[in-house]
Amino acid sequence: MSRTQAGRKRRQSEDFRALPRVVVEGYLPGEPAELPQAELDKLRKVLRLSTGDPLLIVPGDGSVVRCRLEGRRVVPMETLHPQTEPALKVTLAQALPKGDRIETIVRTCTEIGVARFWFFPAARSVVRWDPGKREHKLRRLAVIAREAVEQCFRTQVPTIEFLEGLSDVLEREPGAVVLSESEGLTTWLREATAPKRGSGVTLVVGPEGGWTQSELAMIGHRGVTLGPRVLRTDTAGPAAAAILLLGGE
Repeated sequence: MSRTQAGRKRRQSEDFRALPRVVVEGYLPGEPAELPQAELDKLRKVLRLSTGDPLLIVPGDGSVVRCRLEGRRVVPMETLHPQTEPALKVTLAQALPKGDRIETIVRTCTEIGVARFWFFPAARSVVRWDPGKREHKLRRLAVIAREAVEQCFRTQVPTIEFLEGLSDVLEREPGAVVLSESEGLTTWLREATAPKRGSGVTLVVGPEGGWTQSELAMIGHRGVTLGPRVLRTDTAGPAAAAILLLGGE
């Protein structure tokens, strides 16, 4: 690649990053499309876009599409495949935390690069999700994840699921690593996950009250530590994800 081509590519990337971004999952690159009303309202009322203004559509497939706003529709102009997704796929299995900490976890870990979230009630979780309200909560977290994707220039939206408990997590992913504050634990996170880097890593984080003895028995050899300090549940997940993801980029 010549110096001129490299400069042009760099300016193009900078131009793309300066444009407003909106996630429209399922959008077909190359086709004009009518925007959902909620997204249209955001573009016009919040971002103050008018007809003819450029923007980026994030279909969620690893691409971004430079478009022009025309009334209620977007007209595609150019498709780009920026390399902003981590090579390592990290799943964060997080015990339900108190208050709005779950929203902070989703927002922060999406920005860091987590690919998938599993939320579950641990034995000492204070919060229990009413089954009738579960889907509403998951939809709310999905909105937060999409907003974080738009902000941090990712091209794929993390998936979010609810599991029934720690046993379900370990059944789904027997090779998961579990953050634990057990005294005497000497297996470090990066050491335990080094052989798993090619296939992805599932991190499991407990609740505010820590793991019970029965849960520790289930965890067994999967326990790992971040160091001698005990972190809050809403700090541990982002810290562990950052160690794995940012250290490899």
